[in-house]
Amino acid sequence: MNSTKAEQVKQAYYEAKYENCSSEGCYREAVDTALELGGIEIYNSNDNNSSWSFAPTRTFKFDDLSTAQVTYGGVFEILPNEPY
Repeated sequence: MNSTKAEQVKQAYYEAKYENCSSEGCYREAVDTALELGGIEIYNSNDNNSSWSFAPTRTFKFDDLSTAQVTYGGVFEILPNEPY
């Protein structure tokens, strides 16, 4: 089974962490991977905000319909709503 692009972004973050990258390095690696995979940024916590962060929460949507939320502390896959 192939991994989704969101899973690949998550994997990039945690591989960098395993290699003893700083949190900033892991964050940068995840954002770079998301952009390389063609992710479209659909949310950035710095947008329209009076405060500014050097590592804002950023959410990327991919053409395989997966979504990844990149934070300073990790990457989270956002799962689609499933009917009950």
